[in-house]
Amino acid sequence: MKHIKTLGLLAVAVMALAAVFGTASASAAKFTAGKVGAAIEETTLKNHVFTITGSNTECTNISYTGATEALESESQMVTPSYSGCTAFGFAATITNTNCTYTLTANKTVHIQSTGGGTCSLTIRVNNVFAQCDVTVGVQNGLASVTYTNGAGDLVVVVNISKISAKVNESSGLCPLTVGSHTTASYTGESTVKAAGTTIAWDA
Repeated sequence: MKHIKTLGLLAVAVMALAAVFGTASASAAKFTAGKVGAAIEETTLKNHVFTITGSNTECTNISYTGATEALESESQMVTPSYSGCTAFGFAATITNTNCTYTLTANKTVHIQSTGGGTCSLTIRVNNVFAQCDVTVGVQNGLASVTYTNGAGDLVVVVNISKISAKVNESSGLCPLTVGSHTTASYTGESTVKAAGTTIAWDA
């Protein structure tokens, strides 16, 4: 009889734990989409800006390519590209080589390589007055990103600090400091849509 009571108490304890963890899992932050495989579309609301050793590289347009990954997901992967960029008065470029951004529902960003291996975001100014070359590579858990639900879309505000970046070249009027740095930052604001359906953030 004593063993039966003990087993009964253990069963109750296990069910209680299952209920607690089940509730926590159900309330975890997530993205929701109306269908799987819908193309991601981005509209730039505020310029996207990398700040490295105190100087800004600012882009008027960023685009995301990707597709909704699940009806409910804790993350959404997108491939970024940049245009209309300037840095301290000069035309600049940001070249994406094999990098994706993984936006997480818990408000962080991972810079990851497509299919493994290496990736780089290369920021460059190259003219007769200034030569700058900066690379940003794989890194995880960059904070933070906020999401606001719209009419079937998301407003995504990025305000990230403590990004690792390496200044490979700085000559002429380029004001960057050569070397590896962990104090770069990135800001920007965009609307993200899923073509033909809805996308939302659920806290």
